[in-house]
Amino acid sequence: MLGGCYLYGYEVEVDYKEAFRFLSAAANQGSSRAVLNLGRMYAKGLGISQGVQEAIRLFEAVGRPSKSTDAFAARIELGRIFSRGVGVPVYKDAALKWYAAAIEIGGDDNDDAEKLREAREYVDQAAS
Repeated sequence: MLGGCYLYGYEVEVDYKEAFRFLSAAANQGSSRAVLNLGRMYAKGLGISQGVQEAIRLFEAVGRPSKSTDAFAARIELGRIFSRGVGVPVYKDAALKWYAAAIEIGGDDNDDAEKLREAREYVDQAAS
């Protein structure tokens, strides 16, 4: 939780160094949310060198095995990376795979509804 607070500025000032420290410790203890947030840090270069390949590795680690909220978010992030060519070439097949996988498990809050709509629009567009 503390890592997320520093990453997003909840009740504290944003401090990417502290966020990375706490998130890394939590990730080493098996927290999928921490791994997801580390992926976001790498994807955007937040306080660390941008590393899209590392972000992809982290998002895949969270997105593959489960049907959790964290897996949904990781699958959306992967869909975005591959559909938009964020640090990698546009890879439509991979984007379609990850967006479709996100749709399979859906989301459970208002923010997820927007992400789910994004995924459905991409999949529908690819089908036509």
